Amino acid sequence: MDKPYPRNVPDVSVIVPARDAATTLPALLDALAAQSHPAVEVVVVDDSSTDGTRDLLARHPLRPRVLTSDGSGSYAARNLGLAAAAGEVVAFTDADCCPSVDWIAVAVAQLGHREVLAGRVRQRWRADAGAVERYDRATYLDQSELSRQGYAATANLITRATLLRELGGFDGSLRSSGDRELGRRLAAAGVPVRYCADALVDHEPRTSARQLWHLNRRLGRGWRDLHRRGGAPPWWHEPALRVPLGHVVELVERDGPPLRRRVLLPAHAVALAGRWTGRLLG
Repeated sequence: MDKPYPRNVPDVSVIVPARDAATTLPALLDALAAQSHPAVEVVVVDDSSTDGTRDLLARHPLRPRVLTSDGSGSYAARNLGLAAAAGEVVAFTDADCCPSVDWIAVAVAQLGHREVLAGRVRQRWRADAGAVERYDRATYLDQSELSRQGYAATANLITRATLLRELGGFDGSLRSSGDRELGRRLAAAGVPVRYCADALVDHEPRTSARQLWHLNRRLGRGWRDLHRRGGAPPWWHEPALRVPLGHVVELVERDGPPLRRRVLLPAHAVALAGRWTGRLLG
């Protein structure tokens, strides 16, 4: 059994990068304030926001610890939070997520001494969701699948601070795919990534073609950057660049009522175009 920390040191530090997140942060901070785990430190890293993020953080009753990053991106911001975190355990989530009340308690109870937990990310459901929203729900942030690939999305990643610091944290030069890059180093160090369905956060799916395009362009750019660093398969072997529409139809049907191929085709075309644009042009 691990030695317990002194009572005056937080058991868990929740680290959240935020940029122009004033509209989504209140729900996240409310959820973090309601956590059943008794000792949670919340560290929000403001990555050069230009909206009311900073003012909101100062006004919110939770009064999280606020750090300022220089706009270098979310992975650099997470490293800044990691360096300052006081908790034995670090839990990462995003400014547009909303954890369940026992998110931290479940994660702490299930976390082994030397492993990474990929907690479940549940895309919120609306009965009147359009094709883009259904597409995003079904194809993005499936942590059970990502953990089988050896990594965890930072929307819900929990591990021990000493382990992550030992590995060097995230690659702060990356704007995307830093979770996948960390997965490579975890595998090289023999550190398993384990899916934890009970450690749950909710996430708002994208609802517009513009949002879907920007997400997938960022993902494509991240795959390109990983390939340029070496050690990755040739970029044309990236499965997500050539996902067949039939597979998307199957994923959507598993997620809810089926949609016809012709209904999903425009969203799929936008996603693939975004991925290829990011891969080829950055």
